[in-house]
Amino acid sequence: MSEKNFWTLVRNSLPLKMYRVENKVMKGMPDVHYVKSGHSGWVELKYLKQWPKSRVNIGIKTTQCIWHKEYREEQGKCWVLVRIGRDFTALFDGNYSEALFKRPSRKDFISMALWYKRGNLTKEDWNQIKELLCQA
Repeated sequence: MSEKNFWTLVRNSLPLKMYRVENKVMKGMPDVHYVKSGHSGWVELKYLKQWPKSRVNIGIKTTQCIWHKEYREEQGKCWVLVRIGRDFTALFDGNYSEALFKRPSRKDFISMALWYKRGNLTKEDWNQIKELLCQA
């Protein structure tokens, strides 16, 4: 799997209207915009082939941290959705992007997650993610 394949999995599984955005002008802007029943936000997708041996580096950039911080300050919804191989998927509030940038330990990485699951995701798991993304 790759980040592109992860996007295909998300697009086909998450019950939201989603738009993949490739913005070459606005650095740091997340990959995906979603909307459902008047709720909308942004999701940065990150994919790792396997768990790192030491600290977890998902590849988030400084510009992405700044974007998330500024968007959250205006009460916008933004998230980071991480998939590690076929072993683990986690959803993080955009407020944690700077902490994710600092390459946390595996224990801290998991404790920061708003939601996570080991193994493949079921339809119910995708619905749980949707509910979190669309909460008031």
